Amino acid sequence: MGNLLSPQALGGSFALQTARPLEWLFVAAALGMFGAGAALFYWRGGRDMAGSRRIPDRLAAGLEALSGLPAWSAAGVLIGLWALIVAYVGFVWDVAWHADTGRDPELFTVPHTLIIMGLGGMALAALAAVALATLRRAESGWRWRRFRVPYSALPLFLLGMGALTGFPLDDVWHAAYGIDVTMWSPTHQLMIGGASLSPLAIWLMLTEAGARRGGPGGRLRLALPGAVLIGLSTFQLEYDMGIPQWQALFQPVLIAAAAAIGLVAARAALGRGGALVAVVGFMVLRILVALLVGPGLHHTLPRFPLYLGEAAVVEIAFAVLGSARPIWRALVAGALVGTVGLATEWAWTHLWFTNAWQPSLLPYLWIAVAAAIAGSVVGLAAGQVLAGRRPEVPFPMVAGALVVLAFLVAFHLPARQAGPGRVTIETAAAGPASLVTNRDGTPTVRRDVTLALTVEPPDAVLDADWFNVTAWQGGPPVQHLRLVRTSPGHYRAEGVVPTGGNWKSLIMLGRGDVVAAVPVAMPADPAYGLGEIPPPDQRTAAFSPASSYLMREFRGGSPWPAYVATGAFIVIVLAWVAGLGLAFRAAGRLFEPGPAAPRRSRRKLSRPRVT
Repeated sequence: MGNLLSPQALGGSFALQTARPLEWLFVAAALGMFGAGAALFYWRGGRDMAGSRRIPDRLAAGLEALSGLPAWSAAGVLIGLWALIVAYVGFVWDVAWHADTGRDPELFTVPHTLIIMGLGGMALAALAAVALATLRRAESGWRWRRFRVPYSALPLFLLGMGALTGFPLDDVWHAAYGIDVTMWSPTHQLMIGGASLSPLAIWLMLTEAGARRGGPGGRLRLALPGAVLIGLSTFQLEYDMGIPQWQALFQPVLIAAAAAIGLVAARAALGRGGALVAVVGFMVLRILVALLVGPGLHHTLPRFPLYLGEAAVVEIAFAVLGSARPIWRALVAGALVGTVGLATEWAWTHLWFTNAWQPSLLPYLWIAVAAAIAGSVVGLAAGQVLAGRRPEVPFPMVAGALVVLAFLVAFHLPARQAGPGRVTIETAAAGPASLVTNRDGTPTVRRDVTLALTVEPPDAVLDADWFNVTAWQGGPPVQHLRLVRTSPGHYRAEGVVPTGGNWKSLIMLGRGDVVAAVPVAMPADPAYGLGEIPPPDQRTAAFSPASSYLMREFRGGSPWPAYVATGAFIVIVLAWVAGLGLAFRAAGRLFEPGPAAPRRSRRKLSRPRVT
């Protein structure tokens, strides 16, 4: 089966995923898992409700019997977790697919189908929770006439539906501007962001129902911190794949923010060892998905941060400052995450990542420290509610921390630019050439070349965050070649550069706000009127914005689709934040200060009436 799932199998090209029909077994398996779960709960419910033929009653009884949770919470949490796993596998697979093979000729590829199923499943989880809460007359949540809406169901529904909205908007975006293979467009961020924040709503659903440490509900409480950390880390995937289209400074900022929010929340919610539990859950799923997408599906192996150093300093801060107020423990933990914790990630990038962090990042690390401190405030407030306690952090302080986080992330986005400098490229054939056909059916010469280059002025690339040759979209894996300095201003590539076929080969430079590139070779693309750039015997070119080559198919057009998509993105994100804030605040009011349990969750679960 490994060979049948490889890109070369069944005579299929890289462009047509449907040429690998066995990959659709992943969709069948996801649907089968959902159906098997529903059948199990229906069967178990039938043992207690033999006199009832109503499917909702039997499902509710089975959910309560097997999970020990109210039916509405069990359905919402289990469907939500299923949806998260399906969407996450599809998302990582899709990013690796684009990095390795380029654009999709059709919408419903296997990864896209998994993503749509997962995002729709999140909205379905919220609706199932509302339906069963209404059926069982649950007391938690808002009431509107006969309907019961659990607090956690509101943000989960908004997140799922908002993410699904990204698909039609993305189609409009691509129709207007062509293909943009970046995660950070507004429409892509809608789809990614909805799934990324959903674990917070799912965890709240478990807490709102009064899940305790023991039983299935307690075990789910131990799994969700890792899911939250994975969700908050998805925005880093361009860096994980080694093809960042934005400044290097954003990687430590995103890691610091995710670590502070996720690990402080886990420590506040689970108590001693909670941050380490989150890291274990994170590592297990990230390793499994990396092995599936990399060796299993023959794509580029996605990297990921370690988070172990950040978890250790969070645990130390909470333990050493045990007599201090929680907010001070969280702030100290955030400061340590942004300093000591990131120092461990610095070492990890040199062991694991393609683009290791360089001393040139040091002037920008104040942003990461500030993001970690602001994130610790958000994490503490969320974690106290998720622990079943009324939050001690004032609401205005949490809102202020979110504003600070948004500002810190957006602060350098518009500053991305191309730096001054020119590059003279010299290539020579390394081995025999061969005639191949690219994804559009155009004949082209495929050959490897050696590369040497001269940079003018020589200091244009000094103190770079990264300076290498990146070759992608020609087939897995993405290739990164180190440029070795032979004399001032002169470099050679360590290895051979693939050209021809579908390979796009670039000299990449990142230095501060400079994200620039010079092409070595580019394939022709008749669909977008782009001619071939062959590997030169010798060519001199100026550095240009890297996005002009990484997103070569992207074109200009009317600004109105961008206005609509960006406006929708802002409105939906504000709705997400408001929904999560409202739900956490409302759920927090159910709890007494301190470690008390929810007042309403102490009631016995009601049984439906058999008619």
